[in-house]
Amino acid sequence: MTGMEPADEKADGPKLHVSTLLIASERALNNALDQLGFAENDDRVIEHEGQLAFITCSHDSDCDDLFALIAELAARGESWELQSRIDTEEGRAVFQRLSRHSRVEAVNAELPPETENASDLPVHDLDKETGRAALKKLLKRVDPAASFATVTSTRAGRASAIIFRRNPRQALAMAEAADEASVRGAIRELLPNIMFAVTMMPPAGE
Repeated sequence: MTGMEPADEKADGPKLHVSTLLIASERALNNALDQLGFAENDDRVIEHEGQLAFITCSHDSDCDDLFALIAELAARGESWELQSRIDTEEGRAVFQRLSRHSRVEAVNAELPPETENASDLPVHDLDKETGRAALKKLLKRVDPAASFATVTSTRAGRASAIIFRRNPRQALAMAEAADEASVRGAIRELLPNIMFAVTMMPPAGE
């Protein structure tokens, strides 16, 4: 095999789930999104540590939109950063950071625990009409502006989400679907303005 030939995927073992964020200032990312004609309510735009980010993951078919945004930000002379999370095993992930003026960093770390009461909540299957109906009823009085949702992958390869109240922080509901796009889209139908968040850095001290 020459250096230019792709590796044998079967010999490499099972593929790992990867999530990647393109992070920029709210102004810079919004300008790039508008210039490229992205929908105003695109559910791939999420909240991350006080900034906006654009997320893509292994469930998506390609990274064309991500690279288009990087090119637009670079053409405008804006600063941006890529953060990746590679889920290696139950409860652990490799976190990687790449930014224009810093060296590449990667940490293999345990995932931080979810809020204590999250595990006590029923999980609503958003691939089923009954699950959507149950979640809709549960979220009927939830204020999107005072809430947010975290999204991650499950051990079985599906996507799960927890909807939180911001202050005081409390888990309100749990849901899952075949992939991240499905779970984000279903929740945005019920709470149109809710922002999503993804754990992309290891706990402090790692």
